[in-house]
Amino acid sequence: MRGIFAILSAMLLTLLLMLGNLFITINQTNVEQLPGNSPEYHIQIITQNTDEHFWTLFQEGALNASKDLNLYVEFVPIAPRNVDVLVETVQKAIYSKIDGIALQPADYIGTQEVTKKALDAGIPVINYENDKYLIPELAVVGSNSYDIGYTAGKMVSPATNGDANIAVILDEGSKQGDSEYKNMKVQGIIDAIAAYGRVNISEIYTLDAGMFEAERLTNTILTEKKDINVIICTDEKSTPAVAQVLVDSNKVGDVKVIGYGTMSQTLNYIRKGVIYGTVSPNAYEIGYQTVEQLYESIKGEAVSDSIYTELFTIDNSNVDQYNTESKERKDENIK
Repeated sequence: MRGIFAILSAMLLTLLLMLGNLFITINQTNVEQLPGNSPEYHIQIITQNTDEHFWTLFQEGALNASKDLNLYVEFVPIAPRNVDVLVETVQKAIYSKIDGIALQPADYIGTQEVTKKALDAGIPVINYENDKYLIPELAVVGSNSYDIGYTAGKMVSPATNGDANIAVILDEGSKQGDSEYKNMKVQGIIDAIAAYGRVNISEIYTLDAGMFEAERLTNTILTEKKDINVIICTDEKSTPAVAQVLVDSNKVGDVKVIGYGTMSQTLNYIRKGVIYGTVSPNAYEIGYQTVEQLYESIKGEAVSDSIYTELFTIDNSNVDQYNTESKERKDENIK
């Protein structure tokens, strides 16, 4: 009996030591993440809890800006387009006396009300990568929806030799703000293809919430709209899904895909010729500029009402160069 008790005691002691070491390791990791010995300000960036590659690059830019400016930046991922969660998160930041907040508005009313509370409390707020809901009191940093549409539209003619019937798949929206927001992207596409007489938009679709929504829409296009030979998809996560349906349906080459974003699957499909090309926001620059603008606001300096960052395109001619440059930047950040 004593032998069993001794064994159990030894096992318990070992377990306590392991837990203690784990606790110490976690604490040390948190300390190492601080951008300096004494950050001047603590800012909070509310991000989307998704696996889109945009967020990886965005956070790289934001973290580098925080190091350059001696700030502590905290990322708070939440469910996309959830007004209640966004409002609750901002309220917590206000109660915590955060020095500055960056967010993506999820609507007009709820977001405007809670950001007004933050501003009244002396906490600057920046709107980044979202021109669907432009809150008058908030400066905005990020891509312009019209430019996204225009840039995608400019890729159609070289992809099809100037003869195209286009189906546009717009990223998921909600009830408020969609009309103007969608019109900006569609108008950009229309203006870009205006010079080409045999290029026109045949159908416009909007993604609804749902894991397989992009696949469903693409199958609908292939089976019901036989004249479509170009699909423009403005949603980063859905772009690879559209391409996969073409592969499964043996339609690669018959239908050109112009996508959005730089997810690894998208780049692989470009390299294989499944996707013609993609429009990408400069996520790194958006992250950097967001922190920089928030810092200037905290300091009481004047900031621009809007800073629209550049877009770039990736196709088979430069996809390998993009991958090389991305790896070099990642290695540099690790150093």
